[in-house]
Formats: sequence, C-alpha cells, structure tokens
Amino acid sequence: MHTLDFSEALISNFPVTIRRRVAGGDCDPAGIVYTPRFSDYAMSARDWFMRIGLGILDRPHPARTGIGYPMRAISFDFRSMLAADDLFDMATTVEAISNRTFTIKITATRVEDGSATDIPAFIVMLTGIAVDSADGQAVTLPDATREALEKYLTAQHPAQQ
Repeated sequence: MHTLDFSEALISNFPVTIRRRVAGGDCDPAGIVYTPRFSDYAMSARDWFMRIGLGILDRPHPARTGIGYPMRAISFDFRSMLAADDLFDMATTVEAISNRTFTIKITATRVEDGSATDIPAFIVMLTGIAVDSADGQAVTLPDATREALEKYLTAQHPAQQ
C-alpha cells in the first residue's frame, strides 16, 4: 500500500489538480468515506482552483472585504467507493460563466499503485456567485475574475483558439 505523509497536495497547475489521501477519520466504521466528507473534498479543490487557477483568495475574514464567491449550487455524481488510505486526484475545469456566477467541474479519479488512473471516483459541479462582502448582495462578476475564468476556459480547449 502506498501512503503519503500529507493529506493533499497540488500536483498540477493546469488543470488545477489535487491529489488527496482519504484519512481514517473521513470514514464510517466500515472504512468507507462518509458522504458529507465529499463536500469538504470539493471545497478544498475549489479553494486550490481559486488560488492557483484564478489567483483569487476569497476566504471570509473579518479584516478582508470585497467580493466573495460562496456556493450557489453544488451537485455530486458518485462513481466508485473510496475507503481509508485510498488516493484520488481532483482535476478542475471551468464549465460555464454568466453575469454573476460561474460553474466549475471537479472530476475525481482513483490513484492506484501511486499512479493516476481514468477510474472515476466522483464528479462535482459547483456554481459560485459573486457577492459583495459588505452587504451580502449578489453582484456582477468583477472584470478580473471574468478574465481569469475566460483565460482558464480557453486554455482547456487549445484547438479552438
């Protein structure tokens, strides 16, 4: 069995890809990941995407004001079971950009014997919405955010350029 001395690590800047190890505490007594933990995995991948893929740090903090990007919608498609000490990769792509929202897709695939595979574990669709942190109201995506999302989206499809 291959083990890591960390719970997750950035393994690719593009597409932003995180490798993660399932911790024993993520699992039920049978050793299978508790369903709510998948939200934590997805939000962690989303945070890496925002920082690395878009260059945005938007975690709420009393000293930080401006625009935040909380989740408006989230959906999961579970493809295979994950258990304690399993490794999986989460790759993030941009699926849609609208006036106030954007949707990203996180595709998780299993890692076997230390190597990435095409075996799906789960797929998550996350829709973030631009919100003014001062009043909590939805706002138009800032130009810098829209440009970063469009650049990432375009890079996903280089043959169409």
